[in-house]
Amino acid sequence: MECHIEAPRATKAYIEALLPSMLDQLKLTKSRKFLYIKVEKDLEALGETVPLQGLDTYLVVIRSTRDRMALGTTLAHELTHVAQFAKGTLQLTPKGKRWKGKFYGRRVAYLQQPWEIQAFQKQELIFRRAID
Repeated sequence: MECHIEAPRATKAYIEALLPSMLDQLKLTKSRKFLYIKVEKDLEALGETVPLQGLDTYLVVIRSTRDRMALGTTLAHELTHVAQFAKGTLQLTPKGKRWKGKFYGRRVAYLQQPWEIQAFQKQELIFRRAID
């Protein structure tokens, strides 16, 4: 998977060090999609993943932090969403999201969304394997 990282130099180097292991763990290494990772100071959430339709690109935005563990686990969480989109398990629709063929409207609580449950379950393990 080809990628571009927009972040301060030290943060970019840290992400670059983690990325090969994380992409390998999520079986994204051979993906032909493009991954654009952006680190921003003023992001409300810890992270966000958006498939850019028609561009074969996934945009991952992560809130800037000096806490390396928080940055690493957020990256692992968001890359789990990239894998979900890439495999077709998670799909965007105009009125919500589709997970494994089942529609979920926008009113489903964040921590009740199955794609979030899976990402939270995987994030720390993916991060810890990447730093070993």
